[in-house]
Amino acid sequence: MHHLLELGYVDTRAEDLRWSLAHPVLPALAHARPADAPVALRVLGASHQVVVDGPGLPALVETVAYLPGVDERLPRPGVRTTAGSGRWTYEMTTQVDVLTGRDLSARVAELLGDLDGRTGALSAAFPGDALAVTALLAEPEPEGAAWRTWHAYPQHGQLVHTRTRIRPTGRDAHHEESSCDVR
Repeated sequence: MHHLLELGYVDTRAEDLRWSLAHPVLPALAHARPADAPVALRVLGASHQVVVDGPGLPALVETVAYLPGVDERLPRPGVRTTAGSGRWTYEMTTQVDVLTGRDLSARVAELLGDLDGRTGALSAAFPGDALAVTALLAEPEPEGAAWRTWHAYPQHGQLVHTRTRIRPTGRDAHHEESSCDVR
């Protein structure tokens, strides 16, 4: 579901994003609880949170947002970040694309078109620039949870993409690509 938000726009960029697995749940501007996924997707005023709370899964809150006072930066693009101990492994990869205005506009339009009407999808556009978009997609993951996010920062020509997966420790890390066409 796509939302048009009504609030003051905060100018930020990929370099300002912080990452946490332990930040408290923040107020959401838009949210969705896909029926077929053990996660709650949340759009924040400064990016996103995904709350994992399915039966047998670890309690976890992934926060990727502009968070003053939080030091942990978003993991470097192209590097798989893993966390977890015991039974579960958390994996996250990031990508930051720097695009021209025309290319960013095309990618955002493609993203929103791909997500339109999809189960497990949530997107929101921020006021002031139609390209200022945050989008999340919960994906099927046997024995775990998986999701992807996109954050467009048009004033800097940036599109940030994250892919996260929680899986049983020791399970093959190979992940099939989603049918969502946007990188």
